[in-house]
Amino acid sequence: MTQDPWTALEARRQRRHWRAWPWGWAALGLGIGAWGCAFLLTLLVWASVGMPGDGNHAMRATQPYLVGTLVLSAAVVLATLVASVLSFRLRRQPAGGFLGLALLGLLAAILLLPSLLSRAATTQVLIGHVTPIWQAGGWQG
Repeated sequence: MTQDPWTALEARRQRRHWRAWPWGWAALGLGIGAWGCAFLLTLLVWASVGMPGDGNHAMRATQPYLVGTLVLSAAVVLATLVASVLSFRLRRQPAGGFLGLALLGLLAAILLLPSLLSRAATTQVLIGHVTPIWQAGGWQG
């Protein structure tokens, strides 16, 4: 370690160079990337639906891509949240950070609102809960 204060100050600035990054624009780009991941997940789910009676071959074929895109979208959402917070705290393009959070909020509203408003949707299916596949009339369909 040197005794020169200017060298020590320069070394400290080199370690903190990430503070000057454009965090707001990064949050905005990552928010757009979260929408792209949702679109890709939708396409992969549509591609994994096979013809009735064909078994689960289509789902097995797209399963690694689905899991990979799901992990990528979770990482993008987390990175968007971190970049938005940093844009507010460091005052680096806070408008971009706000737009990134707004895009995430809109995506969450679009994905979660139909399930929250639906009265017919149920979450009471438990593991091991027996649900008959025929009606109570006695005929197996």
